Amino acid sequence: MFETWIEIFLGKIGQYIIDFIVNYYYFIIPPIIVYGVFMTLASYNLKRIEKNANRAIIKQANKVMPGKDKMSYIELVDHIKIPWEKLIRQSSFFPYISQESDLWVSRTTLKNVRDTIMQNDAKIRLILERNGLFLLTRQPDVKINLYTEFIHRITRRK
Repeated sequence: MFETWIEIFLGKIGQYIIDFIVNYYYFIIPPIIVYGVFMTLASYNLKRIEKNANRAIIKQANKVMPGKDKMSYIELVDHIKIPWEKLIRQSSFFPYISQESDLWVSRTTLKNVRDTIMQNDAKIRLILERNGLFLLTRQPDVKINLYTEFIHRITRRK
């Protein structure tokens, strides 16, 4: 019954693949475990570098901000210079980096690290706002309930 079900849903090739995995799983599992450990180390390496980059941003913002209360965000970002080479040298213990959702890794080079960590333009602003160093000058908008907003849009109520 089980073989018939596999053959119907997976076909002959699927049945051969399942038979291969069942018969030779002890050859397949070790490379998967090695790959998982490799990806974990690469992801942890990137997180460690990113954490130290965030600390450098906060430290430099703390040095610049106290003297200038009316500083704009653009002026503040111009004063922040992240020492990427020093961060990579101090923080990296593994020659590869990987994001959590990636399936493969990249070398730990200056370009790869900078592009991966600072891929979002609002990253520095987010770091500063989370640490209370630079708050929005405008009043935050009133948060709307998107569910009721959508319902009102459908029913055309205000």
